Amino acid sequence: MNHYPDNTYTSENYSDVLKSCKREKFLFENHRQRKSAYALNQPLVTYKTPAKLVQNDFVMRITVDAASITELRHLILKSCGELVLFMRVKPIDHASKMKVWLCLSKSSVDTIISHIMRALPQAEFGKITPLLAA
Repeated sequence: MNHYPDNTYTSENYSDVLKSCKREKFLFENHRQRKSAYALNQPLVTYKTPAKLVQNDFVMRITVDAASITELRHLILKSCGELVLFMRVKPIDHASKMKVWLCLSKSSVDTIISHIMRALPQAEFGKITPLLAA
């Protein structure tokens, strides 16, 4: 069964017919041209420059004797309660000492250290590090 009389379409002519069809046009396009045309329509996103993080909150570590933890808590809440965002307390060395983490702004570090040093001279101050964004 031949649909075309007198065999006018040979294999060479058939590719010309395919090229003229819109649906089959992508078969004959250059792959790089298609890829670049696709890329031009995409939004430009670069991952090479990291986001600039403005760090306002810091964590200050303090170690005190277990007997003076209540005094430290009262001191922080009375004199610098509005400067501290949160306070975490953990017992160490079989509960003879307590480790305290204070989250505070950079501007309030000096004020809190001076209040604690006046009230608890035996307090040991550790690192003050930026609070990482979650």
